[in-house]
Formats: sequence, structure tokens, C-alpha cells
Amino acid sequence: MNVKPLGAIPNPFRQTIVKDAWETPRDVLEIHAQAFETCCRAFENVKTSRHCDSVLLHGGAGSGKTHLLSRLQRHWTSSAKQDGSTDIGRCVFLYCRLQTSPQRLWQHLRKTFVEDLLHRFPDGTTQLQRLVACRFAEGDRNKRRPPRAWLNWITNPGKRDDPGWKKILLPWLDREARIGFSLQRVLYHLITGRHILEAGAWLKGEDCLPEEAMERLGISGNEDGQTEDGAREVVLSLCRLASPLMPVAFCFDQIEALQTSRDDDHSFFLFGQMGASLFNSSNNALLISCIQSSVLDAFKSSIREADLDRIAQRQESLNPLDKTLARLLIQRRLEWSEELAPLRAKHPQQQLWPLEAADVDSLFGPSPAQTARKIISFAGGLFEKLQTGQAPRPRDEGEFLRKEFERRRTAALAQDETEADATLAHGLPLLAETLGGQWFKERRVERDIDLLLRCGEKRVALSLCNHRNMTSLAARLKRLEDWRSRNREIKMVLIRNSRLPIGRTAVVTKSRLESLLAKGVSFCRPDAETLAALQALRSLISDARSGDLHDGGEPIGPGTVEEWLIRNLDSGLTDFFGQVVGASETPEEAEPDLMNSILDVLRKHKVMTLEKLSEEIGHPVPLVEDVVKRHPGRIGWLSGPPAVLFDYAPADVLPSGEGDEE
Repeated sequence: MNVKPLGAIPNPFRQTIVKDAWETPRDVLEIHAQAFETCCRAFENVKTSRHCDSVLLHGGAGSGKTHLLSRLQRHWTSSAKQDGSTDIGRCVFLYCRLQTSPQRLWQHLRKTFVEDLLHRFPDGTTQLQRLVACRFAEGDRNKRRPPRAWLNWITNPGKRDDPGWKKILLPWLDREARIGFSLQRVLYHLITGRHILEAGAWLKGEDCLPEEAMERLGISGNEDGQTEDGAREVVLSLCRLASPLMPVAFCFDQIEALQTSRDDDHSFFLFGQMGASLFNSSNNALLISCIQSSVLDAFKSSIREADLDRIAQRQESLNPLDKTLARLLIQRRLEWSEELAPLRAKHPQQQLWPLEAADVDSLFGPSPAQTARKIISFAGGLFEKLQTGQAPRPRDEGEFLRKEFERRRTAALAQDETEADATLAHGLPLLAETLGGQWFKERRVERDIDLLLRCGEKRVALSLCNHRNMTSLAARLKRLEDWRSRNREIKMVLIRNSRLPIGRTAVVTKSRLESLLAKGVSFCRPDAETLAALQALRSLISDARSGDLHDGGEPIGPGTVEEWLIRNLDSGLTDFFGQVVGASETPEEAEPDLMNSILDVLRKHKVMTLEKLSEEIGHPVPLVEDVVKRHPGRIGWLSGPPAVLFDYAPADVLPSGEGDEE
């Protein structure tokens, strides 16, 4: 076979992961057709019965869960003109990846809901505008305008100041959707195209609007900032905004990413609670939840039976593909390559040309089926061998993880400062587990305390203070003063992104901060590099737990990722974590001679086995182990085997005035 022409043709098998349901990949409709039909039946049931429905999808890593969601998205939001409603899509589609703290589920859902409501289609319209056009058409008693005509009227710049808006839109928002005043005003601006940035930020729950922006929107501020209860009310209000004839399809992906430790079942419990609340509080929602089969039993056992019944009215398994579907998948990939088409035309009888069917079948061996991702990756290797005449190079997991971590860290450096809360709330418990699990997250949830870490009898309460609105920050600091007066036995740490200054004019805020610091509260200011490294860590672990991290078709599990992170952990992260948990140490607890000996060695070597360190300082292993375990805020401990010690090397806590000026 003359294979030289293949060398210049892009490998048609190199893109294997659909990262987002809003992507529009080529599709093989025969794959997971039954699951697709089940979701469609559930969708039609919501429209006809005007009651919620739900589907629980489960499959192995690389089985195509996100790909299926993408197919559903295109099917439900496309402009297939079957009737009046389908002219502008048939649903409000929401894709929610659950890489978030389980204590912030509603806030994460609110942000995602709004981002997808404002998603723009190729015709320039948003889901929000389409939704309103559909509702206006339903309320048009004379039926003079179908939804598309209403959509054209809504998006016409010349109609922006039409008096009909206030006559139609605001009364409808109040009467039909039962939406509060502030939300009415914000939606009015978004629908009519006014103050889009400010209105979008407010609707997503971002605490970054200056007073003049609030005045433009015609609403007042909220000293409490965003809360779970407030976010829940916004989500349910937006559901009421939608029509039963144009339901909201909530598609939840990466449920496993909610777990902040290997045995964290409470995260699943909270997800079940949230899903059941959505189901019970609306009449026009379809819930589709995706999870790996390997954790399905743990997921079900962690959720109340009544909640599970609501979020899993129907269930479907996304099974691996047999040889017939595997050949069809490979054939379609080859057919989609325009560069390959002239060469394939010369081999009309060979459906898999330039690949051999026997080579494809060799992937299966004794196994009757393989995942779509593994099939595509294997075919990519066969194609590459034909291009180069050589087998693909062996995979190096360590090098792959190094490049992935750096890629994600670099991307995170470009994130907006408003992402800091999500990174810290979700990332810190994952970092604690990566650093040996000495410190673990308590389930106790209290207002203004975003995270409560415990190690034995020592406890550290963390409060994220990344507010841009100084009124909201001052209010939180006042509440924290009250909280600390009732919980003096718990050390408190305030965390604020170093890129967010506290300006000179914020007199009340600075006064309350200084008061807290004077009472022994610690103040951490992580820099952009540290937050970016934490974001890279949490996304790597989350993708690994969800089966979405792979190299060459083989999934890389969370255990492998955590082992790599321990060996290659960014020093800025250990320093930051040491600063946080170091607040639990008090001077009188120190054992100067032995502790100094241990720390002197660790400052030189950073990481060392317990046995080797004991030998170097000339003290028995049990004594060193006992001292180290009584100082979890100063020395890190990895249980092994072998047991390993490392120095957090925490930075000094910033005084109240440092870094506060604009």
C-alpha cells in the first residue's frame, strides 16, 4: 500500500473528548440511541403533563455522556420548523459541570443558568430572548405574531425604547412569573439590551457592582452578599419565567467532581437535595444527571430515597460499543475527513480504508465491547502508524500530567478575580487531602464560614472575603466579629485575593478588619500564581474523578493524579496551606529543641521520610512521629508507606495595613 499521501492528512481520530455540551461535534446517531430516546420521551412528558421528569445516565469513563448531552442540546435548541414553538427552539438548555464546592451548589447553578440563558446562537439571539418571545406568543390572544415574529420584534434595536415594553414585559414578569422587583428590573435590561454587563453580573450573583452601576439598573444593594438561599430563589424564579411549552432542561455533568475526599458521601446527599428541590418547586423542568457507573451504588446509597426517586425517574446505562458500532464509529470519522475523501474514493469496497478491519478488531481481544473514547484513540494510533511507518511513542503519564497542570495553571492566570471564591471553596479541601489528609473538612455549615477544617482537636474556620463591594465586606466582617466572640476556641482565617485591594475610602471595612486582626484572627492574601495553581489542582482531580482525564484513551484516575501532585506540588500551594493551618499553632505548644531540629532538616530537604529524618536528628521514630502529629499546622504528614514529612514553610501573616491600598 502506498501510504505516503497520508502523511499530510490530519489524523481524523485525534479529537476524542467533548468538553462542553454546547460544542457541536460530528455525531453517530446510532450510538446510545436508546438513551437519547429516553431523554426525549422525558422531555415530551414535561411538555404534555406539565410536571417535572428526570433521567439518570451512567456509564464508564469515556462512554460518551457529554457527547450525548451535546446531541440533546442540538436537537432541542435547533430551528427545526415543525411548528410555531420549534421555530426558535424547544427548550431552555442548561449544561452544568459540577466542579464546585457542594456547599455552593445553588450559587454555582445560578451562575451557570444565567451564563446559558445569555448564550448566543448563530442568529445572534440569546436563550433568554427566545424564551420571552415564546411566552409573548402564548399570551398573544389575537395570535397575530408567532414566536419568531416576537423574537424579531424583541431583538430589533429600533424597538428598544418602545413604550410597549413597560406595558407588556414588566406586568408579565410580576403577574405570570411572580418575580421580585430587583430581578424584574435586571431582566428588563437584559431583554431590551440595556446595561448588559452590569445586569448579567448581578444576575450571576457577582459581588462586584459599584453603587453607580446599581443606580443605572434601578436597584439597591444587598449587604448580605450572595447566599445559597438567595441563589436558590433566583434559580426557581428563572424556572417560573420559562413556559411549560418551552421547558428548562437541566443537564448535570461530572457529579463525582463534587466530592472533596475519597469517602465524601455528603456531597452526593447535597446534590440529591438540590435536585429534589428543583423537581418539587417547578412544573416545567427536566433533570438529566450524568455519573460514572463505578460510583453509582455509592451515589444511590448516599441520597435519601425520596430525593433519588425525583432525580432518577428514568435510568439509562451508556454501555460500551460492540464491534459493529465500533466499526461504524471509525467509518464515520474517516468519512468526515474531506482531505481523505479522494483517496478513499479509490477503495469503495473497503469501508475502513486505510485501516484494516482485522487491526480494528484486535482492540477487543476477549472483551465484547470497548468505550467510544478507547476505540477512537486506538484507531488514531493505527492511522498514525500508517502515516509515519512507526508505532506511536509510549505514553508517559508523568510528562502528560506535567503539561496538563502547566496548561491549566496558565489558563487560570487569565481568569477574572471573581473566580477566586469558587477556586478556594472547592480547591482547599482537595489540597488538604492531597497533602496527606491530616486536615479534613467538617460538614458543619455556618453563615460566613466557608470552610471548617479539623485535625484532631484543632479547628480552623476559613472565611472568604473576596468582596469588591466594600459595604458587603464590612457587613460580613461585623458578623464575623460576632461569630468569633461565640467561638473563641476555633482559630479564624480570613482569605482575600491579593489582587483585590481595600481602598483608602473603605474606613469602616478597614476598621473592622483591624479589630479582628488585633483579636488574633489571621489574614491570608494568596497571589495570582497560587490561586492559578490551586485551580489547576482542583480541575485535574475533578476531571480524574469524573473519568474525563485521559492520555491515549486510557483514563488517568484520581489516585495517580494525587501521587503525581504530591511528588511535584507547587511550593506556593504548600506555603499557602501552611499559612492557613498554621493559625492553629500557638507559641506555648512549641517544643523548641526537637521542633527546631526537625524544621532545620526539613528546610534543607523540604520532603523526607520519617525514618530518615529520625536518623538524621538522632531521635527515635515514635518520638518524632508524636511531636509531628501534635503540630499539624506546622509540619505536613503523608502516612505512606513510607511515612513522609514535609515543611509547609508558611509565609508570615500580613498585617492589617499591608497590601490594602489601591
